[in-house]
Amino acid sequence: MAVIPLPAQGLSAVSLQRTLGMPEGGPKALPIRLDFSASPSYTLDYSNQTSLGYLDMVQTIWCDNFGNGQILKITIPGSQQVLQIPAGIQGYFAVLCPNPIRMQFDSTGGTVQQVSLLNFPVLT
Repeated sequence: MAVIPLPAQGLSAVSLQRTLGMPEGGPKALPIRLDFSASPSYTLDYSNQTSLGYLDMVQTIWCDNFGNGQILKITIPGSQQVLQIPAGIQGYFAVLCPNPIRMQFDSTGGTVQQVSLLNFPVLT
């Protein structure tokens, strides 16, 4: 199989906010209930609330996909990161989420699942 070089000049860096500990405003969590029996896809645009200081960044996502028989896919368009949380799994996941906070959640499981956006790192 041939190795194809990536065109480095076509790649650009995405600005992220990171801390080595707790953010200046203290730790915050934004719990989100996703009812996939009502819709297989949800989008979140939290840019207005971010500008008002409700949640200044996302560094970690707590995802509870334990009761779901299908993958929960979380897409972060600003960094092109895609998390695919397997069925029956729950845990903390580090994310690359630039501001403004925008995400998409997809699952065909037809269940209600919980995710929480955290503005602080969680080491597991």
